[in-house]
Amino acid sequence: MSSTLDKLIRSANQIAAEFEHQQPGNATDAVWDHLWHFWDPRMVAMIVAHEAKGGADLSTAARAAVVKLAGGRMPISQTQATAFGPAADGEVPADAG
Repeated sequence: MSSTLDKLIRSANQIAAEFEHQQPGNATDAVWDHLWHFWDPRMVAMIVAHEAKGGADLSTAARAAVVKLAGGRMPISQTQATAFGPAADGEVPADAG
């Protein structure tokens, strides 16, 4: 059975592969954006610690995104799924229909 870290590595690589397909020139930032917005802080901490130890088995785009994630800055939204923010009336829109 795979460990939690193995699953995180596989997931980060799958996310990176999809964004490399969708946004070839912007995959690293799109992965960074996705991990920042959708991964639990414990997941982020585990993958960042793994990268700090060499990042074995992370794809190039996934590893570059994790390096950016480790920097602690909030990414500029790369996809509509993470383009949240208050509307003019102060309400935060939801992406649920």
